[in-house]
Amino acid sequence: MVPFTFGIALVPRRLARDWGLIEALLDLTLGSVLAQTDPDFRVILAGHDRPRTVMDGDPRLTFLEADWPVADTGPHNDDSGRKKHALNDRVLTRGGGLLMLLDADDWVDRRLVAAARAGIGPDVVGGLIEAGCVTDFQSLRTAPLPHPDIFADAFHRVCGSSTVALLRPGETDALRRDPFSVLRSHHRWVEVAREHGVRLARLPVSGNYLVNTSENHSDLHGPHLAWRQAFIAAVDRNGRDLDGVLAARFGLDLAGVRSASRRFFPNASRRWD
Repeated sequence: MVPFTFGIALVPRRLARDWGLIEALLDLTLGSVLAQTDPDFRVILAGHDRPRTVMDGDPRLTFLEADWPVADTGPHNDDSGRKKHALNDRVLTRGGGLLMLLDADDWVDRRLVAAARAGIGPDVVGGLIEAGCVTDFQSLRTAPLPHPDIFADAFHRVCGSSTVALLRPGETDALRRDPFSVLRSHHRWVEVAREHGVRLARLPVSGNYLVNTSENHSDLHGPHLAWRQAFIAAVDRNGRDLDGVLAARFGLDLAGVRSASRRFFPNASRRWD
């Protein structure tokens, strides 16, 4: 069976606005991951600071310590990029397999590992999620993506937690050895794959893009801040309240999600209160 790895890069504690919130968001992400229908996977967390989550005794969770000094992340989130490279290299040195680089606040469909194993065979270099959801963590309003009044393009165009690569360390061709090194940014995978004449699998599962946490890099930095604010407002305006059925699709309990949202944003406006 092809190994499957979730690689998660963590912001340095010194750069976080609220480390307790970072850990709570990571708890939800890992709750989603650990609810997979196919339990044969591993999770590598890369960071400067070991979160309490990795001390819970699950042997599938390991911590990869960043060995470079903490520096301001900047508009391009260079620290996250460097940690993702380290995760990629770790998987290659351990024999390769399927790798999903998952943001530390997003959620994954419970069927993700099973779908990736079934759909990503030797004739493709990876797979992507083309449809999913976006959820405002403060209001807990959620909407499907694509959506004509929010974001009309495919899910992988806006959410980084949308691609799975098949790493094959024995290959001499760079793209087949390490698809991330050639395909690069998630929103360009389809075009770059077409340019190189390689195939991608379309994974028949959903992703959930969590926004408005006050810790999302894209909500705080970069040249598209005004667009992000309008995007979140459109989710609240056109979406619906997160319900138990949708939360369960991502392996989560609605009461637990609501409790975390209330804990860190007690004054947020919510229609379900």
